[in-house]
Amino acid sequence: MALSASGAISADDIRTEYGLSGAVSFGDLYRGGTHVRAKAANNNGVNLASSVPTSGAITFGNFRGTAKGFRYTFTAGATNQNASALFGSDYGVNYPKEIVIDSGVELGATSTAEEALEIDSGGAGTITVTNNGTLSGAGGAAGADGGDAFEAAVACIFVNNGTVRAGGGGGGAGGTGGGGSYSSTSYGPENYRVGGDNSYYVRCSSQYGYALSWNNNYINQSNCGPFFNSVFGYLNLARRNLKTVSLYHYYGISTYSTSTSYTSGGSGGSGAVGAGYGQSAGTGSAGSSGGTNAGTGGTGGNGGGFGAAGTAGGTGTNGNYSSGSSGVAGGAAGKYLRGLSFVTFTNNGTVLGGTA
Repeated sequence: MALSASGAISADDIRTEYGLSGAVSFGDLYRGGTHVRAKAANNNGVNLASSVPTSGAITFGNFRGTAKGFRYTFTAGATNQNASALFGSDYGVNYPKEIVIDSGVELGATSTAEEALEIDSGGAGTITVTNNGTLSGAGGAAGADGGDAFEAAVACIFVNNGTVRAGGGGGGAGGTGGGGSYSSTSYGPENYRVGGDNSYYVRCSSQYGYALSWNNNYINQSNCGPFFNSVFGYLNLARRNLKTVSLYHYYGISTYSTSTSYTSGGSGGSGAVGAGYGQSAGTGSAGSSGGTNAGTGGTGGNGGGFGAAGTAGGTGTNGNYSSGSSGVAGGAAGKYLRGLSFVTFTNNGTVLGGTA
């Protein structure tokens, strides 16, 4: 707790703030000494005792408004922050450190492998985080888990006055549609003798079809509908060479074969991304159509909101040969706080997700 910025400052006030005991002289209280540290060159925070002189005259008044520690304040948004990078060489020094996120400021993670803010290993001294803004984890890809908002690997104090929200899980892919099948029939050629010595034939090569031949020389074929309109011209041609022409009108089927073909079901739709830093939860896409008599792929699952799991993909519809498969489960939400055993947590705001 900082010393008063106005009014009287006593020796006991200074002793309490800087953790002093026994006989202490002003010479022991210069900034850069054992009790009031100077800031390392790569420490991006501020020294809360910057008004204390490093040499020369020193008074009680130099300690007004001071505190033992370094503070880093986020006044603008940032991503993938590690405490060690904020305090540089001073991070591992047994000296108090504070991190403050201002109101209206968002720290975010750009991938599920990162956190918006991590109190990483190697830290020493009391580390206090005060969040007045928003910490946001990364959203999960389709079918994947969401990311974490805050993680601690060393002891720290975390006071949340704002919002800490884990990334949502991605939606699962839709299931594949069931397989289909269909049958087809092939008709073989048929010959019927209808004449005498000259071997006149009617040849049928499809259901309800007709053909005329003379001495096995094919003249014409026509299907049932057009037959009566066209065959007489060919009969006239035949009469030039034949004394008589006989025509056999065939309605039956004597030779055919049936085969079965199989088709694939449609592919499942893609799952959508979960809500996360810089992105909203998405909607899963529709599955594709299958082949003949096959099922359609299931719709992909929707992405989860902050702190929520993604939904499972829909089941593919059945085909007439096999059933559609189930959709894939959605991804789990991330954690708003990971490393709970290291954290003394006070929540005065909003948290979305779980802890681990």
